[in-house]
Amino acid sequence: MIVATLESVFNQKLENDISFEVILVDDGSRDNTKQIIEQTFLEANSDKYEPRLRYFQKENEERSAARNFGIKEAKGNYILFFDSDDFMQSHHLQTLYDAIKQNPEAQFLSTKFEFEADVDGKKKIFPSHISHLKEGFYDYKLILEGSYFGTLVCFDRKLIESKEGLKPFPTEFNICEDWIFLFRNLYAHKIPIYVINKTTTTVNDHPNRSMADNQKVILARLEATTFLENEIEFSDTELKTLKGYSYQFCAVHSYIDKNRKQAFGFWKKMVSYLGYNKNTIILGIKILIGKNFIEKLK
Repeated sequence: MIVATLESVFNQKLENDISFEVILVDDGSRDNTKQIIEQTFLEANSDKYEPRLRYFQKENEERSAARNFGIKEAKGNYILFFDSDDFMQSHHLQTLYDAIKQNPEAQFLSTKFEFEADVDGKKKIFPSHISHLKEGFYDYKLILEGSYFGTLVCFDRKLIESKEGLKPFPTEFNICEDWIFLFRNLYAHKIPIYVINKTTTTVNDHPNRSMADNQKVILARLEATTFLENEIEFSDTELKTLKGYSYQFCAVHSYIDKNRKQAFGFWKKMVSYLGYNKNTIILGIKILIGKNFIEKLK
């Protein structure tokens, strides 16, 4: 999959004066990644790829440490992250470049993304949870509800040399680390993120994604919420939103995991912070009915 991902990067349609580099961090892989990269990009096609591709191997320290490593090695004016199992549509970098030119004050930017999943043996595309957002600037309050953007964000490297400095990815987290990274930087620097109303990336929603392990994801979300609660001075209203939506997230993943008792426990905590509304009532009904029964009705 890494070959297809890299090819999607190198096949970007860009204006002639735009250049980019690719920092590929191999975080202690035990397969034949090194051989594949060398044979596909650094040997047979070295003239095409090698000037722009910098490949680093390091001991396994998981994704947060790998991204922090990549940030230190990056030389470009803007830095963006990309996972090895996702794909850039051909206009992704040009779209970011155009938005930066039109909004030079933007220090964090993100386009929209879509999901690709295998449904009954066929690849299908689904919109993401940020498809409804209007183009424009949003402060940290937008992500009180959770990680809207994942790691698909771009930032101005000037933040690294700023007074506050860039807040790194928390190495003690390898799920929800993207949420913490964006949250603490938007909050510390008192800056918004600029959302571009164009879908330019495709996230591969496969069974081996870290988000597929529901119990692991639930634990990480609870720990990340506590981490943010301890680090950031929230207002009472903000804290209610943060905790309420975190319990909603956990209730949903418990429901997906077909753990009705756990889901109902999180649902009650969610309601204690968010109250009764259309979304909380519908989720409560779904939990009471159970995912198994709902699946039989389909």
